[in-house]
Amino acid sequence: MNKVIAIGDIHGSTKWRNIIDGNKDAQIVFLGDYLDPYVEYDCDEILDNLIEIIDFKRNNKDRVVLLLGNHDLHYISSDAEICTRFDFRIARKAGILFIENFKLFQYAFQLKDIIFTHAGISQRWFEKDFKGNIEHNIADQLNNPTDNQIEALCRIGAGRGGEEGRVGGIFWADRSELKDPLHGFTQVVGHNRVEDITKWVYPDDNKIIFCDCLENGKYFEMHI
Repeated sequence: MNKVIAIGDIHGSTKWRNIIDGNKDAQIVFLGDYLDPYVEYDCDEILDNLIEIIDFKRNNKDRVVLLLGNHDLHYISSDAEICTRFDFRIARKAGILFIENFKLFQYAFQLKDIIFTHAGISQRWFEKDFKGNIEHNIADQLNNPTDNQIEALCRIGAGRGGEEGRVGGIFWADRSELKDPLHGFTQVVGHNRVEDITKWVYPDDNKIIFCDCLENGKYFEMHI
């Protein structure tokens, strides 16, 4: 069996280093949000931490996955919604880092029936809004959206200040919008802060595991 480690939202923290040091042979999945810390960091420290993560991926391409989160998109595209704590001091340099290394990042990752995204996938959003095909590989569809799917992919739902009645896409979905996650799959997500790794189990052979607790030194480990 192969060990898989999921590391929740980074937000400038260097605690990920200790995790990878103790799991040298594991598949490592970063769940996104590398910048915009909750506490004050020096600008160079924030950028150096992102550079170190990118270098770690570049040197371990087969076993490291870098997902993107909502706090990353707003440095990449001027069309992305500006999130709280957007740092204008580093915006230009951060944007260059993301764009120059964009091929090292992805939107989703899948191992069998386990799907990793930043914020999660609801059944309703996938079927009605994204118009995905449940019979095909989910991550492939999310990583290669058509022009007609991009708006839904980046959508902000009502739980995070979007239009009432809307469900957020994989960068923005709030836990209140994940009451019926994608049927038949286990999802591993960040975005929604928790004190410790938290699992929700549903009746349609679907589970969702919340991992945004790196600030407490917590991370998710599984064997596949």
